Amino acid sequence: MRYSDRKKLILTIVFAVVAVVLLWILYGGEHKEGSASPGVILYTADGERVKTLDPVLASDLASSNIVTTVFDTLLQYDYIKRPYILKPSMLETMPEVKDNYKRYIFTLRDDLYFHPDRCFGDNDLEDRRVTSDDVIFSILRLADARLHSSAYWLVRGKIAGIDNFRTMTLDASEDDYSVYDVEIAGLRKLNDRQFEICLEQPDPRFLYILAMPGSAVVSRKAVEYYGDGFAENPVGSGPFMLKEWLRDHHIIFDRYPDFREEYFPEAEKESDRTRKLPLADRLVCYSIRQPLTCWMLFLQGKLDISRLDKDNLDVVLSKSGTIAPALIARGIELMRQPGFEIQYIGYNFDDAKLGKNIALRRAINLAFNLDSRIAHSNQQMAPAPGPLPPGVAGFDPEMQNKYNRYDVEAAKEQMILAGYPDGIDPETGAPLKLTFDLNGNSPMHRQLGEMMAGDLKKIGIELEYRLNNSPRFFQKLRQSEMQLFRLSWAGDYPDAENFLQLFYSGNAGGSNRVNFRDAEFDRMFETILPMADSPERTAIYKKMVALLMEKQPWIFESYPIRFRLKYPWMQNYRECDFDFVRWKYLSCDPDMRRKMVKEFKPLSFSELNAE
Repeated sequence: MRYSDRKKLILTIVFAVVAVVLLWILYGGEHKEGSASPGVILYTADGERVKTLDPVLASDLASSNIVTTVFDTLLQYDYIKRPYILKPSMLETMPEVKDNYKRYIFTLRDDLYFHPDRCFGDNDLEDRRVTSDDVIFSILRLADARLHSSAYWLVRGKIAGIDNFRTMTLDASEDDYSVYDVEIAGLRKLNDRQFEICLEQPDPRFLYILAMPGSAVVSRKAVEYYGDGFAENPVGSGPFMLKEWLRDHHIIFDRYPDFREEYFPEAEKESDRTRKLPLADRLVCYSIRQPLTCWMLFLQGKLDISRLDKDNLDVVLSKSGTIAPALIARGIELMRQPGFEIQYIGYNFDDAKLGKNIALRRAINLAFNLDSRIAHSNQQMAPAPGPLPPGVAGFDPEMQNKYNRYDVEAAKEQMILAGYPDGIDPETGAPLKLTFDLNGNSPMHRQLGEMMAGDLKKIGIELEYRLNNSPRFFQKLRQSEMQLFRLSWAGDYPDAENFLQLFYSGNAGGSNRVNFRDAEFDRMFETILPMADSPERTAIYKKMVALLMEKQPWIFESYPIRFRLKYPWMQNYRECDFDFVRWKYLSCDPDMRRKMVKEFKPLSFSELNAE
């Protein structure tokens, strides 16, 4: 197949730069496999810079995904089961629920120890034991105003008295930890292994918070010892210990031999099913921001898994969605997964033209050509029929959204009902004018703006698209200065409530970016809040989804699709919406890697290209 000029240019530049980059990465002081610690070593590169290893400061995705190598959480998501379920992690059993989900009693396992570190002096095992005091300290850190944790929302207004604790920290000096000794009503130590959390209101979803990276348990002794340096000297009880961190280059973690007793009976390798977690002896995580550089490293067998972005996909993925035969011959597996995220076009309900004119919103929906955008993204999007992603109760793959289809003639009929026949605004006698804001000013954002303008031109609407930097975009959003805009929402936990709250009137001006208000929807939302998972709750979720499909507060656009390539020697990799879950389960076959890489032959451009 002939390469386009664009592909040739990209690949020429990449090969010129990659030679230098590879030398930097492979010979920049990093160990060579076989010359350092023997055992199972995994090599990854997700492309984003890790900013911190302090759980409460890990606001970016790369940092929050990596902190669970070092730190453990009270609860965890089951790595295999879907829909997602919670199970004990640092706990002996699931928490005891009291007072209709307002009060929870927890019991820690008796085999929890923090990593050896100089902050523990002689490193006696008992001195490193994780206790209820450490858990309470870790939860309170989320609310410490001096830390400016973006994860404060996890507990704000939820745990009784925690907002008062935050107020106390405002007046405390940076190194004053005495505020943590003031007992608050919602966090009560029962003994060294038992503690109680009391909420302001019943909340059956609260336990999801205790499986999130921001709530991971840290050592109070280590935090006080290192102070501001704790983020670079993380001391946790998780499956791995930090060995080396060269910022913007790599992070290395080594297996923690005293990690609590846990096994993975579903492991691919039979002997791993009875091996205590973690299964890998070392993780080497590179910080490589250029996706094509990661791709070249992957082709050489220097990475066990590689993510694919649009430029990679242009070369590697065929129109039918397959990879090149030369890659298949290497045993490389292509994995696709819809993100736990909804991409949408929002209508500002405070806008005089859009908010009260349901026919106009329906017309725009019907004129929206999603298939052209999916093709433009090289299949990195999948249609979203409604506000929920797959994997949560209330999602129904059979549910049809009659306005989420491309039908220009039907859109023109809705324009007549909206009072704008042929797109003409009766107040001006000219085409109806609308604006469309995007969060970014890249060529991709410009193309999306042009596509939207082209779609609406077919029904007579004159659309002005506006490219914004992120601060300006969100400023305009807060001030309700937009008519249409494109945004997304990534789920925090696998419950439909986390997505449906985006339409609750009480969240207007906040997470309800479109300022949608509907009394019937609000009534149902308030009904499900205190409800635990049940068929009755799921039935209400479905009614809420049906109402939103009828009222059309969004163009329910798409789920992002992420693509990864994996070598056959990497074991136990499962697609999971919560990347922070998988580290302790991953393994590989070093002998297979060595043998296969030794037999690799350089691939030509034409061999890499999928027809």
